[in-house]
Amino acid sequence: MEPLSSEEFYNRLARAFDVMTDWDSRLAHEMPFLLRVLKERRAGSVLDTACGTGWHAIALARKGFRTAGCDASPAMIEQARVNAAKSGVPVRFEAADFSAMDVFGEVFDAVLCLGNSLPHLLTRAALGEALGHMRARLRPGGVLILHNLNYDLRVKKQPRFFSANGHADALVWRFADYGPEYITFHTALFERKVEGEKASWSVQVNSTLQRPLLEKELDEALEQAGFEKIRHFGGLDGSPFDREKSGDLVVVAVAE
Repeated sequence: MEPLSSEEFYNRLARAFDVMTDWDSRLAHEMPFLLRVLKERRAGSVLDTACGTGWHAIALARKGFRTAGCDASPAMIEQARVNAAKSGVPVRFEAADFSAMDVFGEVFDAVLCLGNSLPHLLTRAALGEALGHMRARLRPGGVLILHNLNYDLRVKKQPRFFSANGHADALVWRFADYGPEYITFHTALFERKVEGEKASWSVQVNSTLQRPLLEKELDEALEQAGFEKIRHFGGLDGSPFDREKSGDLVVVAVAE
């Protein structure tokens, strides 16, 4: 099976994306750190890039921030708009990749890129361009918050199978294959269908490429894109970053 583009991969996954995550638990874990950083920088407006189904932007809107979100996947944005409407908060969502964020026509106090999105950029040049576009959406002194896996550790350990998430009628299982340059990331979506008194399961496997993004390369790219005061954390709980132990790499940087 040929890997899909990241846009098509997430278009196919959008209807099950919220099955993969316990959002109540995740937001309870992550929001205190995000709010602390945003308060430090006196942020009032936030752009969530690669926003998926929109729950971080929605949660911040509930806290009084003026928020917007964009994603390269139109299907993800469609679900994000549904989630915002159900939540009763005003969030502008647009189908736009990193190069098209000028669709918002304004700058923000903060830009987020969470959920290990940057490794879908498959060249160093693409990474630099994306960070440059993020810088262009920030006011001087604005804050950028990035959340990736700790690939310094992951490339070393090469874990293949990850926990499955879901409920009685749908389950998503994630696994990976490691190559010399890229990681092939797979999801297997199992869905239970009931027709009359009979129940059956279907499975859909989708794959896409990721480029392991190491700490040093990310720091260099941030500096070249016009960011300073770069800080590292081991997760969105604000824990210290340990290259040999942390599962995640969270970077907070300030626009020059």
